[in-house]
Amino acid sequence: MMKTREKFQALKKELEDLNSIQVNTCELTFYAPKKVRNKALEMDVPKQILSFYENSNGFELDWEMLSSPHPDVLGMVKILSLVEVIQDWKDVVYFEDTELDDPIRTFRPFDFFVDETCVGIYLEKDFDDSLYLYKFGSEPFRLDLDVSGYIELLIAARGFLYWQNVIKALKTERDNTEAERFRLFMPQLFPSFSFENFSSLYESLRLSKT
Repeated sequence: MMKTREKFQALKKELEDLNSIQVNTCELTFYAPKKVRNKALEMDVPKQILSFYENSNGFELDWEMLSSPHPDVLGMVKILSLVEVIQDWKDVVYFEDTELDDPIRTFRPFDFFVDETCVGIYLEKDFDDSLYLYKFGSEPFRLDLDVSGYIELLIAARGFLYWQNVIKALKTERDNTEAERFRLFMPQLFPSFSFENFSSLYESLRLSKT
């Protein structure tokens, strides 16, 4: 079975071999320092997060469709380093006037792919292993995916901008602009891509099967 870093490297090769897109950034950083992993362990960071950072320490991807008819046909991924994940996110995720018992104080961004939205996880023990899509100023949306499932779908989506909203559409059975754009352009960019297969992959990876 391919390790995470090998999957990212395979994705990088696929993207760079395409003539229809331009890859601006594709960088994978290996291995979070042991000192940082030990600190995360002391903070009771979920094991799935620690496991991911045993083999990598962040991944950044930025690509765009050449001659695109739409400005948002591009890919954006920014999986943070472990030291960034475990830092205090005051004044970004929560603020001075946020209620002291609000779980959002324990929320940590994991994939900070655009300035106004990220995907992250709660360190609050009452929460499960799911990652959440968090558009600042709104309620975090449960993706029903753990870290390994998220990475699988990120790679299947080739990091397409706002692919997470496709998951939202599948979960809520309510379409959205980003999901429509994804369905339209993904097969054009990646001939082997199948939306039906992507949807089935999500169903196989989601934490709850209902």
